[in-house]
Amino acid sequence: MSKRLAGVVLTAFLSATFVAPTATAAASDPTYDPTNQANPIDVQVLAITDLHGYLAPTTGADATLPTADGQTLTVGGGAFLSAHLDRAASGQANSIRVSNGDNFSGWPWQVMFSRDEATIEYLNHIGLDVSSVGNHEVDVSLDFLTPHMTDGECLGEPGVDSCFPTSTGEPFTGARFPFLAANLRTAPTGQRPLASSWVDTVRGADGSEARVGFIGVMPPDTERVFSSYQVGGLVTTDLAAAVDRSAAELQADGAEAIVLLAHEGATNRATYEACDTAGGPIMRLAEQVTPAVDVVIGGHWHSAATCTVTDPAGQQRPVLTPGHHGRTFGDIRFQIDPSTGDVLRSSLSARNVPVTRDIAPDPEVVSMVQHWEAWAARRWAEPIGTVTEDITRARDESGESAMGNLVADAYRDIGTWSSPGGADLALTDPSHVRNPLTYAAGANPADSNGTVLFGESWSATGRAGSIVTVSVSGHDLREAFEQQWQGSTFVPLSVSDNVEVSIDPWLLAGERVVQVTVDGKPIKPNRNYRVAMPSRLALGLDGFPALKSEVNPTRSDMDYWAFQQWMERQDTLSAPATDRVHTTTPVG
Repeated sequence: MSKRLAGVVLTAFLSATFVAPTATAAASDPTYDPTNQANPIDVQVLAITDLHGYLAPTTGADATLPTADGQTLTVGGGAFLSAHLDRAASGQANSIRVSNGDNFSGWPWQVMFSRDEATIEYLNHIGLDVSSVGNHEVDVSLDFLTPHMTDGECLGEPGVDSCFPTSTGEPFTGARFPFLAANLRTAPTGQRPLASSWVDTVRGADGSEARVGFIGVMPPDTERVFSSYQVGGLVTTDLAAAVDRSAAELQADGAEAIVLLAHEGATNRATYEACDTAGGPIMRLAEQVTPAVDVVIGGHWHSAATCTVTDPAGQQRPVLTPGHHGRTFGDIRFQIDPSTGDVLRSSLSARNVPVTRDIAPDPEVVSMVQHWEAWAARRWAEPIGTVTEDITRARDESGESAMGNLVADAYRDIGTWSSPGGADLALTDPSHVRNPLTYAAGANPADSNGTVLFGESWSATGRAGSIVTVSVSGHDLREAFEQQWQGSTFVPLSVSDNVEVSIDPWLLAGERVVQVTVDGKPIKPNRNYRVAMPSRLALGLDGFPALKSEVNPTRSDMDYWAFQQWMERQDTLSAPATDRVHTTTPVG
């Protein structure tokens, strides 16, 4: 039995059961047609957002949720979310399940290693009907989203690189629901690569029918978010214009009841049951878009809120953000006048429901999580390389480290593989040099002296971005090395083995970089160099604005995966010499 059907036949109700509007309330609505003899059609929308693959119950602060009356609830976990959704849908003939994006790129290892195939299996299991595209849905590429995640197309070797067996033993076949992105365009063609909207047909007890349309939009400038860096490949356009256009298309197609899935949000300073946002993009959007939109569902900011705004026609419409990591979900209910097909605004109700752990969890999801955790443990323990000695993060007096140099060398190779013109050099900052590679065997039974396990390599570098290769002028490259001095802190850049940097920290700011050479030649201010670096640096973040460039950008796979691919190509590794940065005196 599908999860959606299971939800209909369950008889248990939430403790705070929704009370449907009375006929009198419906009749008082300005959009209600009293000459219509058919009864209004009841509709329920159950909404999640920003799940990020959190299928197992969370711990710590992420597992707690404060309430308006001062309580603290223990919440979260895919098995509990599934059970709560079924309970909320019990008795509802027209219950539609939606996600407002960022289903993917969570940090739990059991979904990371599986390229979020575990998340897709879960969303299929709970009967998701439609999802908007969040910024994290394009963390790899549009091609990764569409052929792999939606169609189940395998990447690399099945069971190793992708297409892992699901918990039921069946092959991975992709999502059984569509992804929507009305404001997404490909560059430079300007084409819409994904559907803007999706329509479901709902039915009344007397056989009457109506169409409910859903529009999906994603955050503006998604292509410039470090994790989903797609500069030169994708463009996200204005949200309001895309919503208005899509709403008009839906109305032309006979859908007057419209729900907006806008992956944008605001910070709620109140509890999940209330609204204290002081504005925010989702509130401004909800106030601006066409009155044809009846309900606005937000997300992205990882903040649950239950709000109401006045639309341009002077009517109230709910704005609900259903939180993150499966801690809460939205329960939205309304009636449709069959004669007009439109929502009776007076019938609208929207609230967030906490995913408490005081009910029986869905046993199929419990087994699903165990299946993926077992796979993840095996993957973590797979040997991926060997080292002859410790490669440490310890910095010398110039700020150099063996691990930093190794990562920079890897990034140059990755940039060369992913960029048609190759990479002249590579650099990275300390935040991407996360852990050493050690010679001695660790606690994992699969480890041995000199062996690097997949999980150890995974933990060594990366920040859930990508390696980007862009053109940077010699002038800006030199300026980036000057920006290593950030206030009272020295933030050393690691460079690939074909680069040498000479610095004198006692000189005035802006003059501390004495010389930078690439392949033994001093850099020229007016020459462009192809530089491979983390996407954060290519966007000018982390205190290095001089590196910001959008000149002929190319990007790798996600940085974690790119480094694994590099490791698999290496022979036995030794610690690189720390002889690339020369300084007259210690810098820190």
